[in-house]
Amino acid sequence: IGMAEVLRDTTSLDLKQMECIDAVVSNGESMLSLINDILDFSKLEADNMELEVIPFSLRQVVEQAASVVQIKAEEKDLQLVVRVQPDVPRHCVGDARLLKRVLLNLLSNGVKFTHEGMVCISCGVDESREWYTVEVADTGIGLPQAALDRLFLPFSQADSSISRRYGGTGLGLVISKKLAQRMHGTLTVTSGGEGH
Repeated sequence: IGMAEVLRDTTSLDLKQMECIDAVVSNGESMLSLINDILDFSKLEADNMELEVIPFSLRQVVEQAASVVQIKAEEKDLQLVVRVQPDVPRHCVGDARLLKRVLLNLLSNGVKFTHEGMVCISCGVDESREWYTVEVADTGIGLPQAALDRLFLPFSQADSSISRRYGGTGLGLVISKKLAQRMHGTLTVTSGGEGH
């Protein structure tokens, strides 16, 4: 992947060659993502994933995750909104890398399944002031209740047409939920129903 990116970025290529290099990079990144998902899933199933417990800026992690999906959102003419409530402390303690991975998965899904409108990530502190809350909301395709029940099952998607149309392995949300639980949090989903 790296060499293909170097080739793309440092040589003069015609349009057809650029399309081929872009396909190599895109397919390579998809394969790398799949391999990483399977490895992470295996580690989580074996309870073999180490957590870092270090100070980090929650605001910065949220903003970094949003910046990664910004280009994809712009390509689809979607508005990407980031809201961090003023009561969120400057620093918290935990595993910023794993939290960012969860947020990236949720934001990527929001962008992938939204065709018009917006994707919004909001971060705050709950009423007890003991937990941070992060919510990703979108104006995407929505899900019927039956699909919500399957969302956190390994290798499962809302229905078979989802993987054909949008791609993916059905592991992203499973891994995200397991990571959230590993960090002593929860991950839930709500939907206004299909089309909402």
